[in-house]
Amino acid sequence: MRIGFIDSGVGGLSILEAVRALVPADYFYMMDNRYLPYGTKSELFIRQRLKQLTEHLLTHQVDLIVIACNTATTQAVDWLRQQFELPFVGVVPAIKPAALYCAGEKMALLATPATVKGGYIKKLIADYAGNSAVKFVGSSELVMLAEQKVWTGADVKAAVAQVIKDSGLNQFAPKAIILGCTHFPFLAEEIRSAFTQAPKLFDTAEAIARRVQHLTAALTPLYKEQSQDRFIATEELTEQQKERVRLMGFGQQSCWPDLYQD
Repeated sequence: MRIGFIDSGVGGLSILEAVRALVPADYFYMMDNRYLPYGTKSELFIRQRLKQLTEHLLTHQVDLIVIACNTATTQAVDWLRQQFELPFVGVVPAIKPAALYCAGEKMALLATPATVKGGYIKKLIADYAGNSAVKFVGSSELVMLAEQKVWTGADVKAAVAQVIKDSGLNQFAPKAIILGCTHFPFLAEEIRSAFTQAPKLFDTAEAIARRVQHLTAALTPLYKEQSQDRFIATEELTEQQKERVRLMGFGQQSCWPDLYQD
């Protein structure tokens, strides 16, 4: 079994960890760092770019692809399913469980600018959280802070606290925060510490892992020989990043610097 992952950065690794724990497979993680972050890109760009990345993963004979990015999921996953026959698993913010937990009390969605502006998210809020006051916060800065923390181990606590303060979330004081970007679980500790009374944080890693487990149980693998997990970047990694990738358990690394074309 071969499973592909797509994200613009390291955010999808927060999903990969949960999936790895449930599903024995060879994993191909495609990091489109040439165009990090996706949250500032147009829907047209994201769709066409993910089509290219999917085509490249298919050369590795993957059986299923996880779009491990909330922005890319909300803007492209349904379209991708019309273009390709293999199954796609998307990542949608955990609005329903957060709304059940809040029971009409205040909650917040912390995501990328593209995600919080999307009609898909507004429909989920209307369907499941209509009784709650919901604050939307879109931040690309938090994406980059998560990247810094994962790659270099940087102390980003003060910077995260400043983003939270500037967003007005401290004054809003939500009972729960939905982490609507796969990068943000890497900042969970810093986000909690930015509040006097920490809200409960919701992400979707475990739910996605269960979904992948369910789908793969019914698949006949295209490629049955085992191989090492592969990390594919679209822009060359630094030596420090390459070492981090090895420590993450990827036995193979490569760079696929194909450029987006209008």
